[in-house]
Amino acid sequence: MNDERKQKIKDKVTQLLGDKVNADIVSFSLDRVIQSVANYTNIPIEELPPEIDTTITAMCVQLVQTHNWTNGNSDTVNSISEGDVSVNFGSPAEIYAKVQELNSITDDFFVDLNHFRRLQW
Repeated sequence: MNDERKQKIKDKVTQLLGDKVNADIVSFSLDRVIQSVANYTNIPIEELPPEIDTTITAMCVQLVQTHNWTNGNSDTVNSISEGDVSVNFGSPAEIYAKVQELNSITDDFFVDLNHFRRLQW
């Protein structure tokens, strides 16, 4: 994937998320998603077809929105429990560390990615 193509995806993600998103978060989520897609499809990053760009864009937007990375507060909700009401807060640094463990490919995207997936023997 060349830099121009990656920049177009980044611009689209930023446009869809609006002003409230940090450019570093968009870059990080894009790199994370591209690597996840390449790993899942068994296609090297340089060979990913342009037809997969809209799926990559949607995955980035979902990754950022699902984890509330657009929130400008220094304390972000980490978890909520209903029984005896409990709310846990965490710093962006804690959330950034946890994101390293995440799989950015959800069930919603497996169908799209399976069209491109190469099986290895």
